[in-house]
Amino acid sequence: MPFTRAGALWSALIAGFLVLIVLLVFVTQNTDPVDLRFLAWQWSLPLGVAILLAAVCGGLVTALAGTARIFQLRRAAKRTLAARR
Repeated sequence: MPFTRAGALWSALIAGFLVLIVLLVFVTQNTDPVDLRFLAWQWSLPLGVAILLAAVCGGLVTALAGTARIFQLRRAAKRTLAARR
């Protein structure tokens, strides 16, 4: 069977839904409230939601750092290309 972009997209969608189901089960099984403190703020969340929120925030920080690096590399590539002309 040949590799196609539509096939890859379909596979990625199925994998994403499986991960979503696993996360949903994780959050529903970890409902004990935990107290969280950050600087002057204090709040209470279910444990599963707190861990999921921490993972999402970590992913966002990683994405921001990756985006900054991509822009940095593009700028360097443009400068190199302009210097060659």
